[in-house]
Amino acid sequence: MATTREEIVANLIMYAADDYRDEQYPLMESFVDDAIEEVRNVRYPFGWVGTRDKETQESEVIARYPGVIRRIAQYHYDKIGKNGVTTFYEAGQTTSWESGGTPKSYFNGIIPVAKLV
Repeated sequence: MATTREEIVANLIMYAADDYRDEQYPLMESFVDDAIEEVRNVRYPFGWVGTRDKETQESEVIARYPGVIRRIAQYHYDKIGKNGVTTFYEAGQTTSWESGGTPKSYFNGIIPVAKLV
């Protein structure tokens, strides 16, 4: 299982396989960074907790939820050129998206952390 941002990017590139071109590397990084940010926002819904700064939170999220981050990045990679599609039918294949953003079901299992005052 990937435990660093770079490993998650590499996994996304392997997922893209023959569709990947070297000039897409910044795009792949962007998908992974956005996924990390989404997971971080679910894990820490009220922002910084105690002494945990943003970088510490990101490293904790990457270490704890690499599979979730990977699936979210893959989901958004698959949506390239299809944003907003609700139903698409071609050659026996039907495509529809749960929502405009990341489906809430992708965040199942993430336990939010908050500081009690």
